[in-house]
Amino acid sequence: MIKSRAKTEKWEELTLCLFLLACFLLALFKDLFPELQERLSGALFVAIFFVLKQIRDLRIEVQDEGLAEVFFATGEEFYSSAREAVRKAEREIRVSYFRQVPPAKFASVQSREYFGEVFNFARRKKGTVRRIVGVSNDAMAEWCVSQLEQVVRNPRYNIRVIETRNQPVEPMSVCLIDDTIMYMAFSGPTDQQLGGIREDAPRLVQFHQNRFDQLWASSTKLEEFAVTWKARREGENSAGRTKV
Repeated sequence: MIKSRAKTEKWEELTLCLFLLACFLLALFKDLFPELQERLSGALFVAIFFVLKQIRDLRIEVQDEGLAEVFFATGEEFYSSAREAVRKAEREIRVSYFRQVPPAKFASVQSREYFGEVFNFARRKKGTVRRIVGVSNDAMAEWCVSQLEQVVRNPRYNIRVIETRNQPVEPMSVCLIDDTIMYMAFSGPTDQQLGGIREDAPRLVQFHQNRFDQLWASSTKLEEFAVTWKARREGENSAGRTKV
């Protein structure tokens, strides 16, 4: 999309330069060839049209850039906007979740609808969902394992896990929609407080897509994590019973 637009703009600029050169030559030789006077008048009219078009395109571009970034002060605003964007997605959703509490613990209707819409995107066979979940405590681990049935039943819904218990700083939670839209979530001082930002910037989205794919490659499949987690829990329970 970006390459196509850049190519179109390049051809428009080349055409305008050639046309202005033609106008200059007409003005230069009109005294020698009076019949060129009428053509020069028409050419100047078209040149003015080109200039006005460039001014209009510049104004539209400035307006678009002004709307490319939207801040959300509350979780309700953030999840409501993200839900609508996911609903309009076409190919793929990359989403990461790095928080201390599972999504099921959120009280707002907007957050539940957002998480449901992400899963429905894959369930309706519209496209693929790839979700990276950061496991920082037992509650997050249990939630991940509870998602295993949905992953098995829907090949378009994929989850991988990154354990973040010993990491000083967790990665940022993001939602990357197709190749053009990105939502970034910012946690507040409590579990229920959250804000965020939406970026309609394809180049920035591409950067975070590459980062997401790097995390994806180094993460663990949910199926493998579930086996390890269940074995760990059984070992802890056995150790507890032995001490008793």
